[in-house]
Amino acid sequence: MMESFNSVQYLNFLALTLLRETADKDPIEACATFGLTKSELDGLRPHLSAERLLAAVANSAQESLLAIRPDIREILCSPLPLLAALSAVRRVQSAGRTPFAARA
Repeated sequence: MMESFNSVQYLNFLALTLLRETADKDPIEACATFGLTKSELDGLRPHLSAERLLAAVANSAQESLLAIRPDIREILCSPLPLLAALSAVRRVQSAGRTPFAARA
């Protein structure tokens, strides 16, 4: 099935698989990496089976399930050795959200 994925579907597959694997290994890391709250991650868990992910990706067509950072241009135009530091300092948070660790 994966050989018939277009590039957007393949990216969705990789991201959702990474989300599932990270959530299983370290939920706090998953929340931090994917910008989720604990309750959002808990709500997603029943939908992260391999079969469900493949079906979701197959039905996503050309729609990305990922959001590009609004400051991506500024981050990529910065000196490359500073990319990690600038990305961390300018961490993108949705309005009204607090980091997972702050609520734990």
